Amino acid sequence: MLTKSRIVQLLVMMIVLVALFTWRTMTIETKPQTNVDLISVEPSTGLLECDYFVPCEVFGEQGRFWLSVDNPPIKAEQWINFKLKSNAQEWRVNDAKIVGKEMFMGRIPVTFSNTGKGIFSAKTLVGACTTPTMIWQLQIKVVVNNIEEQLLFDFTVKK
Repeated sequence: MLTKSRIVQLLVMMIVLVALFTWRTMTIETKPQTNVDLISVEPSTGLLECDYFVPCEVFGEQGRFWLSVDNPPIKAEQWINFKLKSNAQEWRVNDAKIVGKEMFMGRIPVTFSNTGKGIFSAKTLVGACTTPTMIWQLQIKVVVNNIEEQLLFDFTVKK
């Protein structure tokens, strides 16, 4: 049975929760992405988002890798030329694919070929989405010293 004191307690709790929710929502600051000379990520997170105006660097378990694009920014339904470099002595790309992060858009196989001097390149494209922007992820499996490792690169595509 609800008494007057219980109703007052419930109303006070409701007011406190609404006030906390409003305060938390209003005080969240969003920081815009800035172009920096080099964007890197630690191996524990494994995720990297970059605008590709400069090569993106990731520290893998077996070495450092740099991914670049010939003509940034990346756009939907236009050719993308990826180049992957590493400081590892002997390494190769075992498998690569692009998947949608925000929604399932299928898996796009990406074939990297060795162009010499420790550089692998691939040419591919991504489809347009119904939303104005779409976040994709390039998943690259590399083999360094007979150890396979997966590198993850996120990129945003605008229509």
